[in-house]
Amino acid sequence: MSRTDRPVTLAAIAGAHGVTGEVRLKLFGEGVESLKRFRAFNDSALTLAKLRDDGKGGAVARFAEVTTRDAAEALRGTVLTVPRSALPPLAEG
Repeated sequence: MSRTDRPVTLAAIAGAHGVTGEVRLKLFGEGVESLKRFRAFNDSALTLAKLRDDGKGGAVARFAEVTTRDAAEALRGTVLTVPRSALPPLAEG
């Protein structure tokens, strides 16, 4: 696996939020805006349908594949990754 294809972790699922399959996210990057650039995570296993700031430094997300609280809770601890090649190039310095 080349450096440009290695996955980069952007967030982790902290647990379920509500009863309809939403999840709470712990963010590792520049906040909610950095996640909004992407639609698919974990080699397209999770497709982002909705994302909002939780007002506490994290986020609440809905993935198309997750429709119940049990399914959301089962994802607790899952990290959200994208290929390094999908990230914008780094600035000089």
